[in-house]
Amino acid sequence: MLDRSQHLKLFLTGSGDSMEDADLVLSDEFVQDELDRHPVKPDRLFKAVRRASHWTELNSKEDQFLFVFGRYR
Repeated sequence: MLDRSQHLKLFLTGSGDSMEDADLVLSDEFVQDELDRHPVKPDRLFKAVRRASHWTELNSKEDQFLFVFGRYR
């Protein structure tokens, strides 16, 4: 079973980011803090990922992201 970091990495690489970009996002302190939160708040995690990444077009990706991480609420 995948942990939260692995789910996020899979999501990022599946959305077109390189492995290096995904690793940079996962190493971000704010992203790690949100991944460690119990329960995860998808909107806060999404903001942390967006802050740590270069994403600019997020319309449909946000829906996917919230679906993937919504079960961690």
